[in-house]
Amino acid sequence: MDLRRLLLRLAAARPHVLLVALPGATEARLAVEAELGRRGWPAAVSPADADVLLVAGPAGPALAAVVGRVWEQMPEPRVRVVVEVVADVSGTLDSAASQLASWTAARPEYGGPGPREQEHRGPEHGGDEHGGHGGGMEMPGGLPMADLGEDRDGLMLDRLHVALGPVLPDWPAGLVLRVELQGDVIQEAEAEVLDPGRGGSSRGDVPAAEDARHAAARHLDGLARFLGVAGWADPAARARRLRDDLLAGAEPAAVRGQVHALTARVRRSRTLRWLVRGIPAGERAVAARLADRLAALDAAVDGAPPAQPGPSRPPDLAALARAVVGAELAAARLVVAAVDPDTDLVAEERGARHA
Repeated sequence: MDLRRLLLRLAAARPHVLLVALPGATEARLAVEAELGRRGWPAAVSPADADVLLVAGPAGPALAAVVGRVWEQMPEPRVRVVVEVVADVSGTLDSAASQLASWTAARPEYGGPGPREQEHRGPEHGGDEHGGHGGGMEMPGGLPMADLGEDRDGLMLDRLHVALGPVLPDWPAGLVLRVELQGDVIQEAEAEVLDPGRGGSSRGDVPAAEDARHAAARHLDGLARFLGVAGWADPAARARRLRDDLLAGAEPAAVRGQVHALTARVRRSRTLRWLVRGIPAGERAVAARLADRLAALDAAVDGAPPAQPGPSRPPDLAALARAVVGAELAAARLVVAAVDPDTDLVAEERGARHA
């Protein structure tokens, strides 16, 4: 066995999975993340790092085009699979691993017939022939062209148009944040959720009258995503494991000590405090929103009576866009993670409107 074949087999045994969660598919996303954690399969951070492209939920035309472009950017060997039903998660991942394992035998240089890949949908099937959502002229390498704009001192500086999302690790499903930059500072922004109304229930299996267990799971999910964006992988993984335990039926009292240890560790981190210090995020700063989430999580596992839930409202996307204006580009993802907009509610609202 040569080195190349050995490396392919090792990659197939523990593939990197790029998870693309679609609006309304939170339950599928949570099930996939829990199964990936049980298997020890790492999450890919980009298409170049991915062996498996896993789409959670049914994609509409806009997101299908995005998924197609992500697929084109992935190196071989690669597999693309879709999970729409939670019960199919384990079998779908088994199938992906099997396809990767058979890649070596299928390679023409080893006497096989060659790999068979899924059809990529191009422009004639609803895809987008340009490098970004909505098209537009781009520089080599996919960078958009820069325009000129006047800065605060009256100088004419380049303005660069950049789209964040919808495929980023720990990013709200289907969200696209289009920003206009001067230097690394965001001057203008607008937010949109692609293909709303395509998926199922909001926040997975969390009921309308939220109990302490589901409240704690929801806060752990948001905390895990925030810590992932902040680059603190170990406590992010711990938050996900505790979330999965609660959603699997564990009572808050059973994980209380572990949750308190996690929240205390996050509060003690000087590096995290320095990272989020002074970053505004709309009505509440990033640091204040993080403190609120930690306090709510502690209260949920301590058995405090849950707050009476008000009517579910879709996130204010215009307010989210305003919250990142004036921030550095590097801070924009922290702002979004701190606000944690529930894009499933956008899907439900617009889906009901068009029904």
